[in-house]
Amino acid sequence: MVPPTALSDYLALFRHLPGNYLLLAPDAALTIVDNTERHAAVAMKSRAEVAGRPLFEAFPAADQNEIEVLRASIEHVRRTQEPHTMPLIRYDLERPAGQGGGLEERYWQATHYPVLADDGQLRYILQQTEDVTERHRAEQRARLAQQNLAESQEQIRFMLEALPLMLWTTRADGTADYQNPGWLRFTGRTLAQAQEWGWLDDIHPDDRATVNEAWRQALASGTEYQVEYRLRRYDGQYRWLLVQAVPRRSPDGAISGWVGTGTDIHEQKLSQQRVNEKDRELQQILRLLPAYVATLQGPEHLYTFVNERSRELLGPDAELGRPAAQVLPDLRPSGLARILDQVYRTQQPYALEELPVSTPPAASAEQPRYFDGVFQPLTDEQGQSTGVLVFGVDVTRRVQAKQRAAELQEEVRQQNEQFRLLVESLPLYVYITDAAGHMLYVNPQRQTYTGQDPTRALTHWDEPVHPDDTARMRQLFAEGRRLHQPWRGEYRLRRHDGTYRWVLTHAVPLLDAQGQVQRWYGSSVDIDDQKRLQQRLEEQDEQLRRMLHTLPAIINTMEGPEHRYTYLSPQMRALVGERVQLGRRVVDAQPEVAAQGFVEVLDRVYQTGEPFAALEQRVDIRVPETGQLETRFFNFSYQLLPALAGRPDSRGILSFALDVTEQVRDRQRAEQLQAEVNRQAMQLRRMTEALPAISFILSPDMRLEYFSPQWHQLTGYPPGTDADAVWPTLIHPDDRPRAYATYARAIAQNTPLEFEYRLLHHDGQYRWQVCRAVPELGPDGQALRWYGTVVDHHEQKELRDELLRSEARFRFMAESIPQVVWTARPDGRLDYLNQRWTEVTGVPVELALRQGYDGLVPPEERLALRRRYLASIASGQLYEQEGRLRSAHDGQFRWYLHRATPMRDAAGEVVKWFGTSTDIHDFKQAQQLLQAQNAQLTSINQDLDNFVYTASHDLMQPVNNMAGIFEELMRTAHFDDPAAQQLRGMFEHALRQMHDTIQDLSDVVQVQRRHEQLPAEVLELRPFAEEVIRSLQVPAGSRGASFTLDFNAVPALQFVRPNLQSIFYNLLSNALKYRHPDRLPVVRVSTELVGHEPVLVVQDNGLGIDLARHGQELFQMFRRFHDHVEGSGMGLYLVNRIVQQLGGRLSVESVVNEGTTFRLHLPGALLPHPQPPVARSVTAEEQAL
Repeated sequence: MVPPTALSDYLALFRHLPGNYLLLAPDAALTIVDNTERHAAVAMKSRAEVAGRPLFEAFPAADQNEIEVLRASIEHVRRTQEPHTMPLIRYDLERPAGQGGGLEERYWQATHYPVLADDGQLRYILQQTEDVTERHRAEQRARLAQQNLAESQEQIRFMLEALPLMLWTTRADGTADYQNPGWLRFTGRTLAQAQEWGWLDDIHPDDRATVNEAWRQALASGTEYQVEYRLRRYDGQYRWLLVQAVPRRSPDGAISGWVGTGTDIHEQKLSQQRVNEKDRELQQILRLLPAYVATLQGPEHLYTFVNERSRELLGPDAELGRPAAQVLPDLRPSGLARILDQVYRTQQPYALEELPVSTPPAASAEQPRYFDGVFQPLTDEQGQSTGVLVFGVDVTRRVQAKQRAAELQEEVRQQNEQFRLLVESLPLYVYITDAAGHMLYVNPQRQTYTGQDPTRALTHWDEPVHPDDTARMRQLFAEGRRLHQPWRGEYRLRRHDGTYRWVLTHAVPLLDAQGQVQRWYGSSVDIDDQKRLQQRLEEQDEQLRRMLHTLPAIINTMEGPEHRYTYLSPQMRALVGERVQLGRRVVDAQPEVAAQGFVEVLDRVYQTGEPFAALEQRVDIRVPETGQLETRFFNFSYQLLPALAGRPDSRGILSFALDVTEQVRDRQRAEQLQAEVNRQAMQLRRMTEALPAISFILSPDMRLEYFSPQWHQLTGYPPGTDADAVWPTLIHPDDRPRAYATYARAIAQNTPLEFEYRLLHHDGQYRWQVCRAVPELGPDGQALRWYGTVVDHHEQKELRDELLRSEARFRFMAESIPQVVWTARPDGRLDYLNQRWTEVTGVPVELALRQGYDGLVPPEERLALRRRYLASIASGQLYEQEGRLRSAHDGQFRWYLHRATPMRDAAGEVVKWFGTSTDIHDFKQAQQLLQAQNAQLTSINQDLDNFVYTASHDLMQPVNNMAGIFEELMRTAHFDDPAAQQLRGMFEHALRQMHDTIQDLSDVVQVQRRHEQLPAEVLELRPFAEEVIRSLQVPAGSRGASFTLDFNAVPALQFVRPNLQSIFYNLLSNALKYRHPDRLPVVRVSTELVGHEPVLVVQDNGLGIDLARHGQELFQMFRRFHDHVEGSGMGLYLVNRIVQQLGGRLSVESVVNEGTTFRLHLPGALLPHPQPPVARSVTAEEQAL
């Protein structure tokens, strides 16, 4: 058992605790009561320097935020009487001059513990300040290590699953044993299928032999493997891959396996021939009109369409197919039903203006809404009424504003009349001036007072003013006009009897919305009697004031039964501030004093005439500077003052007081100090046992003099256990020798000790602890005892060990990849490069991380490379860029494909960039050769166009000559042979065919020439399409054909006029030419906006085209698919060529015997101005032509 400890021992124990402890009084200043030796040593201030001083005076802080954090923690303990650990703060200590001086960066964490008295009241606040500099740095390192562990684990997973390449490994004999998810996703195989996969099966048949031979040679020679081939993707498409592999060797140099990658270079391989083959859904969200639109069908007015705004207005009853009268019960009583019937019957539109509408339900208390709109009749092709289009715009706010304006106008009129009557009835005179001070109006009372004519008063208002006061009044008025503020002044005004009397005038400005003065409104009242009385009273008050100001007491007088203040000494004003004014009642001026019962005392003195006195009376008074209540103590008396002669209501009370607050507080502090000394022993013991760790005191012979109850909680041993005997047995057997050696060395050298060991907990688990202790030295320098703590840090220890293992796994994987692998911080700075970097560039990794890689990039490419990279870093988007780096082998620049993907945390913030750099030099050279060949083909194609144009022009003249000769021959010659008529028709047909063929060839060339020579112009599509339809040789109306035009999504395009005319003419004439014999032609021409690209759509219900049979030859020259009508087979060829010249594409959807849809996907550059995506409404206006 531990023997009882005396008070002096507890005090010594507290002061020699190995931690930094500070004992604070819970008063407003947080007065320091005591501290430990350790605290004094760390703070470099003795106990005498800090004891009895306020906390922030003894330890000032440069950062106000730190003071607020500390106050918040202490306030939490005051309020809840529970311990509170404040956040870590930085507080630098000043080094002694012998150690070089200056400030040393230190970090601290303080925990505040409440020390309660027997009655549960807060007596002290114990502050435990721990120097956590090393722990903070260790935690930073641990957090960094933990982050690195998580990042390395994520990087490993990220590398295997999200690398922009396919990763695979094989055994030494080339048998595949791993494919990363990227490879599995590409091939569409499962992991089980991949392990049984004959990998040559998915390689393009033309590439298999080359790939197999290259792999066989790499396995035989052990050299790096690199080959390009086409691999079948999961969708059956063959795509080009760059495949590279390097051998992985064991320590003895033998090949233990292969690590390889596959990079998709299909787009780069196809270069400029690449097209986007991904299908896009052609659905667009309807744009809601900023109006209310609905259509009603038939004489019953059934809803056939209701837009979103109308549904919000009408409510859930606005279902399609329901009559309008059921949805809107007020329709017939309001007369709208009759108007709808009239529009339907007469086919005449009806305009609506500020129509009130009560929205369902009809019993709603909401105000009606007002609408402007129109009822527009809808008719069919025969001109018969089919329904009514309802279009409305909400103008409720406009109507309400008009109604409110009318109400306000009437209010203003009434107020003006009331103001005039009021002004002319007041016992003072009122005037109005303009902004410059020119008089506009004076009421009749001024003429009565001064005798001056009102008309003359408007121009010579200052005539009755005393000459000595005129200049001062003008100056006051000028100052008011300058400041745009009210002003007032006193002056002498000549009355009608010739005497001058004092007048008080007051004027206020009327300001407009910009703060400018529009009018001045003023009034003047006679104060001459009050002025003279005031002068007499001021003389008397001055004498009394001089006497009372010399007294060191607080004096005031109160008059009447309501106790209104009639005098306040300077000492009284200093105590209560400006809120107490003469004439105010005590209960109004000082409600906090009245609430404490002093008004009842005043009443008793006033009624009985008996004086009242009190000593050290507590009074809570509101401090003027802060507005807070402050407790003060006074010796005071109340004494009745008799009434003045002739004024029986002037009886009052004299209050005389002396402030004895400091005297009372000194006595109270002495009493509190005595009580605190009596309870100190028990409080010190509670304080020690409240620490969040095992505390102990160890004698020089290594015996425990004291240990805190936390030891029993941790080990599970009950109180009374011999800790000296048990504690060593709880230390892990592997750690005991080191623990004993550490203790022995510290005792021998009289030095502090710190070490880690594992301790057996009550649950049978060994957990890592850190033990720290400091000695208390005697006068001879020998240790008297050690004060120490034991803290659990098991999780931090295991985390540090796991970080070391994870880092080794990550580096092995990164160094095994044949590409250059690199990582970067969120700001783009490189923090890792694998060894492949040095092999490629010859630059050591450390040098590249420190100095960058600009020196390896051609000077002319550096700026573009950096801009593109920094743009991806700033936006957080995937990074991909081609660039050149100088090779270490021959010093030449080689092309590389740089790719990087951001790694994000749970909040979506980028925490790391992971990238690769792949050598694509050979592919790049092939690409450049292909571009040169394309340029050559373009030149040849231009020459061919020139030849066709010249040939067609030269052939046209002979054909025209032949036609003229034949026509003349037929006019003058006579043929008796019956077959001559048949030969004539055949010859005419042959001439027409020759003419049409030459003309078509000329049109093909003209398309290219118009594209290059004619300027593009902005063309409105609706009138343009209508013009083309009217220009068709066979009128559409004669065939019963109808055209529907919807260009809402893209109303205009920037186009060469003849080319757009050719597109419309060919597609619309084909729609009529290849009509279905069993139905009338219906052609719909519309536009869509997909992303930022316009799409022109032409849809018909004709014969259709068998795309499965003719799809590959759809746009060939002279190709026709229906022979029952004449045609040249050039129309679709010309349309497709025009679209391709613009950089677009033409797609076709067709079903035989149902119809065909042509979609012209055009580049965004044809839009007149950049536009956001537009949602096309399903109820776009349609017009039958």
